[in-house]
Amino acid sequence: MGNAYFMVVLGILLAKGVGFYRDMVFAEMFGTSNVGGDIYFQVFGLVNLIFTGVGVALSTLVIKNLNKAENNGKEREYASQFLVKCMIYLVAAMAVAALLAKPIVSLILPGLSGADFNLAVNMMYVMIPSMSFVIIGYIISGILQNEKAFFITSVMSLPFNVIIILAAKLFDLTPLAVGAITTVGWFLQIVMLLPSFYKKKYSFFMAKSERLRSKDKNPEIIWIFISNMMFQLCFYTDRAFVSSEEGMISTLNYASNLFVTVASVFVVAMSTVIFPSISKNYEEGNKEYVNDILQYIITVMCAIFLPFLLVSGLFGSDIIRLIYEDGSFTQESTRAVSSIFFIYSLGILGYVSQELFNKVLYLAGKYKYTVIGTIAVVIVNALSNYLIETFVPLNVGLSHVTLMAVSTSFWLTLYAVVISIGIKTVVGPYWKKGLILNVAKIFFAGVLAGLVYVVFEIAAPGLTHGTISFIIPIGMCAVVYIAGLYFSGVLRHLIRSQKKGHE
Repeated sequence: MGNAYFMVVLGILLAKGVGFYRDMVFAEMFGTSNVGGDIYFQVFGLVNLIFTGVGVALSTLVIKNLNKAENNGKEREYASQFLVKCMIYLVAAMAVAALLAKPIVSLILPGLSGADFNLAVNMMYVMIPSMSFVIIGYIISGILQNEKAFFITSVMSLPFNVIIILAAKLFDLTPLAVGAITTVGWFLQIVMLLPSFYKKKYSFFMAKSERLRSKDKNPEIIWIFISNMMFQLCFYTDRAFVSSEEGMISTLNYASNLFVTVASVFVVAMSTVIFPSISKNYEEGNKEYVNDILQYIITVMCAIFLPFLLVSGLFGSDIIRLIYEDGSFTQESTRAVSSIFFIYSLGILGYVSQELFNKVLYLAGKYKYTVIGTIAVVIVNALSNYLIETFVPLNVGLSHVTLMAVSTSFWLTLYAVVISIGIKTVVGPYWKKGLILNVAKIFFAGVLAGLVYVVFEIAAPGLTHGTISFIIPIGMCAVVYIAGLYFSGVLRHLIRSQKKGHE
């Protein structure tokens, strides 16, 4: 399990690294004050919001069902039936999306008119085929993850990002052309996975058996889809509320993308490796293993995301300046994006809950926590944004954009509290003495790392926030943090080998 997690982290780092460079290309091309860029990001955001949300939900469901006793020995046949059924529904869904293109644009970009509105509608038409490509790609990815083909699924986004970068560097692209190339990129993700898919002896078309025909007639896919949409909907709602202010959509887009890109490296890697294993063990009644691995996951996530929050708070502007500041992306853009990036990062517990801990509740069919919690957070967040926009004067010292980001992170953190309560009903008490002690040791190591930053800030402030030199204090903080984990014994716990259950 540890080796698999390490390989998936490396794969995702590689893919996300290329994705980072893609965003750098976009930053140079669009900056934060380009209407065409705002239109592309909002339509592309809808693709990520709906299509990726459905894809992740179906990927989760196919893994869950492949491990059920009734599908034992019939995994390939079940997967084929699952894919065919989804493709039939997708054809109908694309037709509906095309018919509703104009109303959808009016909803997601309410401030547009004239030529800008027409550009957005054409962008919708160009990117509608992405619906099928994204969803089928995620389903195949889930099937391969269940077969422990982890690395190929972790790098499936490589061709998507590479083709966009090459096109942007070789040609003077219009926003509409970027949308078309993006759609081709989604299709290439499927192409990337097909060799492994067929190597594992899976196929799109296999004969059905009577035993499988009656399956999947419950609404689980709807509950999982809704539960997976919270973060995306909150970010998307934030962008919709500032669509009338030029450049604000791009500002929020860069900040949320950077946050999700970094966080997802570790969360998605953990989910990829762990979920097939805990699904199998839960179905076999081995709840002790699920409880044990949950405690391990919490420890790992704390050890990773505490330094993430420290870095984003102390060095966020330096990192964003290094990554994005070029061409149309100015110093003012850096200040705005770094501020929102840190605020969004404070909602990390909500992100981990949605992408990782929700799945523990899915195993037991405890969808009321995730569905009701998601709907409540999305509605309350939208209401908070409306109240901020309507009643908060602009001269209070904080912009509406900043206050909306604060509101979003607060509601996401509250959601994490609700999920932590729900998980206890599935696996029993998991906040045990050993877990609490390990988390306390991690926070102590974080305090030591923070003190190193204070020393640098006092003794060498120019070095702490230099163009490149800020890497030195980050490196020293990292050394002290890891040393703290090592001498407290937490590091040995983090790299332990899981022995219980079926891995």
